[in-house]
Order: sequence, then structure tokens, then C-alpha cells
Amino acid sequence: MKKILFTVMSFVLATSLLLSGCSKKPEAASGKKYRLATSPYPAFYLLYIAQEEGFYQKEGLDVEVVYFPVYSDSVMAFSTGQVDGIGIAMPDTIAPYINNVPVEVIAMLDNSNGADGIVGSEGINSLEDLKGKSIATEYGTIEHFFLAKRLESVGLTMDDIKFVNLSIADSGPAFLANTVDAAALWEPTLSEAQARPGCKLLTNSEDTPGLIADVLAVNKNLPEEVKIAMVKALYDSLDFYYKNPEKAIKDMAKCADIPEEEMWVAMSGSKLFGPKEGYESMSSKDQNYTALAYDVQEVAKFLYSIKMIESCPDVTGMINAEYAKKVLDEIGDFPVPDTKKY
Repeated sequence: MKKILFTVMSFVLATSLLLSGCSKKPEAASGKKYRLATSPYPAFYLLYIAQEEGFYQKEGLDVEVVYFPVYSDSVMAFSTGQVDGIGIAMPDTIAPYINNVPVEVIAMLDNSNGADGIVGSEGINSLEDLKGKSIATEYGTIEHFFLAKRLESVGLTMDDIKFVNLSIADSGPAFLANTVDAAALWEPTLSEAQARPGCKLLTNSEDTPGLIADVLAVNKNLPEEVKIAMVKALYDSLDFYYKNPEKAIKDMAKCADIPEEEMWVAMSGSKLFGPKEGYESMSSKDQNYTALAYDVQEVAKFLYSIKMIESCPDVTGMINAEYAKKVLDEIGDFPVPDTKKY
């Protein structure tokens, strides 16, 4: 599992880049079906709203949203060309990019704002109490980075804990079974783990604004008008979510096959982005985690430090804010759901 997100096959697609204006829609009649990968994480479920409400068709696209129960399988599918795009944690774009997979980040999905966290068993009441304790999460993932940064905030390092390398899907059950003292998890596994008697949430991603960013990434060789249409369908979905939250939650819960009540809770940990704020995060040169370029480069340094990647080049070139800017110029800005209010 240790290298599953990072040992990928390079591939080259012969798709030519079609240059067109933002108002031009793709030719759905061409028969080309685009496949977008999703997996168990709240922000990725936004792709389902566009599917259920017909927004891909509205923008001239024939899209199949493909569900992968195991997140790393979705990343592998994207890296090997089995799907055209993916809802993905920004750090997991790094290895495909440096292995010459033609990955391009075209839109922000969310910043985790409570959807990731560290839970401790009874008697562990603070991050400091994790010293010498066994902690489960998946090596080389954003949860590993989050764990390292939260330990660093209280003067600890990864050497001060007993690291247990398990997938996120296995880390939660291990914590519930009392086989580890703590775990770093994302939703919905995070909420499920808190059913353990005496469990305490030690920290969550509300404490690290911008650190955990999730994005829509596509094969960069897709035609420009297809990428623009995908961004527009995403923003159609967010606008619908803001105006019709009950129906949006129902759409996502249905496709994710989880109860609507659980979806409300899961989505409450996501800070969603409207067109203006999404573009600003993607184009920002600020030196803090709210700037997507800074965030991904810091994660690349971390992955290099733990020998998950063999070099640490500039990886910010995969971020292309051009499509978000074109959509913003065309449709303007609008409010998105404040998921904490629901």
C-alpha cells in the first residue's frame, strides 16, 4: 500500500487541444463519453449533483461519474488513463505529475474545514499525549502530512509516535477495534471512528486553513471547451446546492449510498469555493496554505523528505487557473453553501 498512490504508469494521449471561446459548448453529438472518478470523500460527491441534475448535459457533455470504493484505486485509474478526470486531494496529483502523467488542475472543490481529523482513545486528551502512542493512517497521503504538521505544532515529530501504516478505510476500523491508540482520518470514516467509547477528537482541519485542498483534475490533453464545460457544470452544481440544499444532499447521498443525515454531517467539514474565491486560490502567489501553489509545493517537499518521490521539482505548473477565470468572467460570482450552517 505504501507506494500505491505514487508508483504510476506514464502514458501519452494523442488528443489534440481545441481552442475555442468560453461560450462554445462541446459537441455532445460526437459520441465521446467522458469519465470522472469519485471516491468516498464529501467534496468529491459534488460531481454527483451535476450528474443527477443534468448539468453535464446542459453544458454539452456526456459524462459518466465512476465510483471507486477505495480512493487510491481512483488515483491509479486516473494515472493510467482509465478515466478523464478525478476529484482528488491536491497532494495526490504530485506523483502522477512528476511521472509525466498529463494532469491538469482546473477547479477547486474544497478546503477541508473539519472533514479531516485525529482521534485519540480514552486517556489521550491532547496532541501532546500522542507521544509514544500508536497512530494509524496511510503513509504518504494527505492524512500523513496533516498528522506530521499537527505533531509539529506541539513540538513533536513522527519519531515520537508509533506509526501504523494502514489505508484510511482500515485505520478507522483498527481504531474502533482498539488495536491502535489513535488515528488520522477523513470523513465519513472520521465520524464513524468517534463512536468508540471514550474517544476524543484531538484536532481537525479547522485548525489548519487551506492545508488540505481538494480539486478537480483532468487529463490536460482534453479539448479546452471540454475543460471549461466541466468547470461550468461544477459551478452549476454549487449554485444549485446553495439554492436547493435538501435536494443537493439527497442527490449526493443517493449516489454515495449513505443516509442523508450522514451526508449533512460529512459535508459540514467542507469549505466550498465560488467562482471568484476558487480562481483566487488557484492563482494566488501568497506564501501560506490558502494559496494552492504554496500548499502543493510544501506537500511535495514533505513527500520528498519521506522518500515517497525521488525528486522535488516545481510542481505548481499543473495548476491552470485559466479555465476558472474564463468561467468567472462569463457567469460572474455567486454565493456557495456555508456547510457549517446546516
